[in-house]
Amino acid sequence: MQNVAQHADPVSEAFTAARDLQAAGQLDNAKAHYGEILAKVPHHAESLTMLSSIAYQQGDDLQAQAYLDRAISIYQAVLQQMPGLVRVRAPLVNLLLARDRRTEAERLAVDLELRINPVRSDAREFTLRRRVGIERGTPAMLINTVPKSASESIWNQLAEGLRLAQGHLSLGLFPDCCVIPVRAKAAAEGAMIAKEHLPATDFNLNVLAENGLKRVVCHLRDPRQATLSWAHFVRDDVSMRLMGPIWRKIVPPSSVPKDDLSRQIDWCIENYLPLLIEFTRRWLEVRDDPARQVDVLFLSFEEFRTEPDRYFSRVLDFYGIEDKLYEAKAKAEVVHLRKGLLGEWRDVLSAAQQKRAWQLMPKDLAEIFGWSK
Repeated sequence: MQNVAQHADPVSEAFTAARDLQAAGQLDNAKAHYGEILAKVPHHAESLTMLSSIAYQQGDDLQAQAYLDRAISIYQAVLQQMPGLVRVRAPLVNLLLARDRRTEAERLAVDLELRINPVRSDAREFTLRRRVGIERGTPAMLINTVPKSASESIWNQLAEGLRLAQGHLSLGLFPDCCVIPVRAKAAAEGAMIAKEHLPATDFNLNVLAENGLKRVVCHLRDPRQATLSWAHFVRDDVSMRLMGPIWRKIVPPSSVPKDDLSRQIDWCIENYLPLLIEFTRRWLEVRDDPARQVDVLFLSFEEFRTEPDRYFSRVLDFYGIEDKLYEAKAKAEVVHLRKGLLGEWRDVLSAAQQKRAWQLMPKDLAEIFGWSK
């Protein structure tokens, strides 16, 4: 069988052109370009992946699944020949997670040599921040969050206030993120802050604990507000990303009209809100387990908005960092904060939607976290 990697250079220009068309919303033109690539290189898994995304966007789910399964098969065949090829193993892990084949993804992630990519800095600044921070004894920090909870802005604020390097430890999208062990090991050296959406799976917990990342801030938001914000975000952003549509758990099918927010909200209440609940439940079980591998501190968007100083003080205390090392007035980028309201869902969700959301929310969790009816 022909090797994917051997054809990367000859087709790279055509593939880039096709991706640009897809990003511009010219799906049919992009599809034709990917087809031309596959006519020359039948085992071009990257083109098959992009065709899968387009097929999902256009409502052809069976064809989309076929494209994606074919891409996975090609990547697997290449890895049999070259097991250590990162540029094949990494996208395969990602696709397996998207297809809910977590066990297979985790098996491949164990020895995936995927280095941490600096976020909001170049390699030089990333290295400098880590060196200085490690010298002063600043630990590694992990802010683990539900999406659409101002977590990006919180992450930036902590990074700037403490002069920490920023990076990610995982592959995948919520709720199917998988920690990459080599990244966890590198981060545990200290002076780095990661922001993740990690589910509390046995694999993730084991990797974190085994590599010395034994403190996790779990940042939540009222699931109804997080669901409403996701309905906006998935419609206006995620569903139009190049690979966004392959994540079927969190992206509505094309049959849900994008111009009808109420329909988007209905879908998200039935499909997305339960994912938030499960995420919260599992991390609560970790916190309350006497034999837990990691310590968990629950914080919330609501506390961040109403008592920001207390919020950040609790984070610092949890990680044993002196308040004097944190510059509260450091300027940080605010990202993905649509409105940042506390109870917007009460004004936007219909009475029927509010009732359905409340039915899906476990009352013990609502009581613990103060989610009132």
